[in-house]
Amino acid sequence: MVRLMEFLREVFASERYGFVDAGRRKSAKVAFDRGIECILRCQIKVEGKLTGWCAQHDERDYSPRPGRPYEVASISGSESVGIVRLLMSLEEPSTEVIAAVEGAVGWFEAAKLRGIKVVLKEDAKAPKGRNKVVVDDVGAGPLWARFYEIGTNRPMYCDRDGVVQYSLAAIGYERRNGYAWLGDWPAELLAREYPAWKAKQGRGR
Repeated sequence: MVRLMEFLREVFASERYGFVDAGRRKSAKVAFDRGIECILRCQIKVEGKLTGWCAQHDERDYSPRPGRPYEVASISGSESVGIVRLLMSLEEPSTEVIAAVEGAVGWFEAAKLRGIKVVLKEDAKAPKGRNKVVVDDVGAGPLWARFYEIGTNRPMYCDRDGVVQYSLAAIGYERRNGYAWLGDWPAELLAREYPAWKAKQGRGR
């Protein structure tokens, strides 16, 4: 959805789409603004604090919803990154947008997983001769889970039966090795993009 919204913005704001008539460009702007409003409504609150977003939300009440059986209702450490980048790209962010960004960044910081990394180990018994495992590494950079349990921030993992497990090793080989359960998705945003955005907001006051 973020990419669709970026396309809408290009239609109404970019000279590349100058061939689009004024009426359609206006409609694209209205749709984009409604999309931002929807994003703000979808942001998950935990004990009154803004956090991140689920990969899917209900079209009526904006609540987090599951996707495929192994994509449970949760706070996403991956999809939330693209949403924050979109919000930070707004030229004149409202107080609500600023609060949304700050809340999500605070949640990213709280949800960091330290001291672990994901490696592929040789495994003669595995179907493809290798197996994805989580190992301890005190020098590893932070990781984030694809899915966090709402309210506890516990990483969640699932097979295709939709049963939540709290360890990557607890799910079967196929889903363990065939899906991106852990990653460094917010790392660049936290290290460079957010500080630059925050500085820009400070200059505008």
